Amino acid sequence: MKIFIDDSGGFGWTTHGVSLFCGVVISDKNANAIMSNFHAWRSRQPNYRGFELKGKDLSTSQQTSFVNSVVLSTRGLSLTFAGTKTTLFKREIAQQVVKDSATVLRAAADHRPNVADFFRRMARWMETRSPENLMWIHCLGDAIHLSIQHAIIMFAEEAHDSEFENIEILIDRSFIAKSTHIEFWQEWLRNHLYSKSKKEPMATIREWRERDHPLRRKYGHARGLIVWTDLYRNHLHFVNSNEVPGVQIADICANICYRFYSDKSKYRPYRLLRSRIIGKHNAEMHYAIFNESSLLTDAPENHVTDYSPEETAALAEIKASGEQR
Repeated sequence: MKIFIDDSGGFGWTTHGVSLFCGVVISDKNANAIMSNFHAWRSRQPNYRGFELKGKDLSTSQQTSFVNSVVLSTRGLSLTFAGTKTTLFKREIAQQVVKDSATVLRAAADHRPNVADFFRRMARWMETRSPENLMWIHCLGDAIHLSIQHAIIMFAEEAHDSEFENIEILIDRSFIAKSTHIEFWQEWLRNHLYSKSKKEPMATIREWRERDHPLRRKYGHARGLIVWTDLYRNHLHFVNSNEVPGVQIADICANICYRFYSDKSKYRPYRLLRSRIIGKHNAEMHYAIFNESSLLTDAPENHVTDYSPEETAALAEIKASGEQR
């Protein structure tokens, strides 16, 4: 399977405060049919000039035809929405979370001498991130985590085991394309996903233990845990959306959802999407919100975890590649 992810909104403190990511899970079995339908739909649009069609540039009728022609036209596609609503908390809280994160990174540098320089550089980089950057990466982590969890539910039956043989996560580079420190973005995201997996371990299917399920075979741990290090290190990529049709599908779906939650509560394209949205406890949107409990109140070294030998080696490679540049 492939998971395509794109965002909508500026992740800032606007009047309605809603910004979000859309994760589009597409099965390998249905991918060709879905992409064929998307290319056919796109070619019919009067404003298509051979390049990417952005969701924000589409009319309501175009978005409606997109949902009917692409999203609902075949099986094997589901949607996950994860975002934030910044009207529910102050920008100053997010600013302090940024500072706290830099403090923890410095503690990590003291704890890991072999990669200390990398973490000190990352701490300095972290201090220059805006609260909007923080919300972007935090919501992206939620979208990835939830999309994988929903895919486990979506492809639970034995007939879909092959979908877990080759999982790829493709994310629009967005403003990261302007950054010379993409390795810091990736490491920050990996740490967020690692922490989230520890706090909220993904539920898997009990029956998978009784057969050689690909997910357990590829990511299973001796103690029965699922360890996602290889997936997040080697199969998660930031890409240019104009080169990846699946990310373009995610962009349009994200914009449909953004219009619905920002000011159009009866938006027809979103109502049509509902049958493909998967959410915990039937929630169509998952909001990331910070408050006083999100702030650091104890020693930063208490938030530093030991890496496995494989993770340490991967960090050393990142450090070396950064020095070469």
